[in-house]
Amino acid sequence: MKIVFVLITVLLLFAGIAAAECTDTDGGKNYAEKGDTKIISGKEDICIISPSAEVRQDTSPYLKEYYCKDDQIKSEIVECIREGFEKCEYGKCVGGEAEAEAKDTNYTAPPPEPECGNSIVDPGEECDPMNKMCFDDDGNIGLCNEYCQCEIKIKKDGSKAKSNDEEDTDTTNIEIDTPTETDAEPVVVKDAKPEETEEDKEITVTIAEKPREEAKPRGFFSKIWAWMAGLFS
Repeated sequence: MKIVFVLITVLLLFAGIAAAECTDTDGGKNYAEKGDTKIISGKEDICIISPSAEVRQDTSPYLKEYYCKDDQIKSEIVECIREGFEKCEYGKCVGGEAEAEAKDTNYTAPPPEPECGNSIVDPGEECDPMNKMCFDDDGNIGLCNEYCQCEIKIKKDGSKAKSNDEEDTDTTNIEIDTPTETDAEPVVVKDAKPEETEEDKEITVTIAEKPREEAKPRGFFSKIWAWMAGLFS
């Protein structure tokens, strides 16, 4: 009996969830009003520190807005100052001209303009933030560049994708006009005599030969020899 009761309770619970509709007290994407979005349990609009750190704050530049779509709770993060407000305060954007316009005309802010680097993939962007891995529709792998466009690095077959610089410098079909023998101008080579260096100069050395002196005789016999030599000279 207890098992049957539990099964009935579970079925009723699932039936209630399936039949429940998504409701949003601020009427959808209304940044100037704090709303509660519910199906069974709910979510309320909050101010957060940054898109990458969704920590709740009373006052901050960013609003996390909850809304209904296809009977499901969805959310987006907006920077209030980019929508014409001054800041986010207690779950709604306040201040500035946008707040005055919202009070007069029940203003609903348009989609924000793309801002690369805010970790939000805005319309016109393929990825965000920069240097994050991304994929194109064909399954190729790339990195997010500084313009928040997916720059393909590796194709899905594992081969390396050509970069834009490599494609610009592809010389496969480039014709190079080289001069022929008839077009070439004759080159005249002059027989230039090398400059004579000091080492190449001839060095002339004159050696003066000193006359040989005849040995003079000494003593008595020397005098006789000198006298006889004088007779025949």
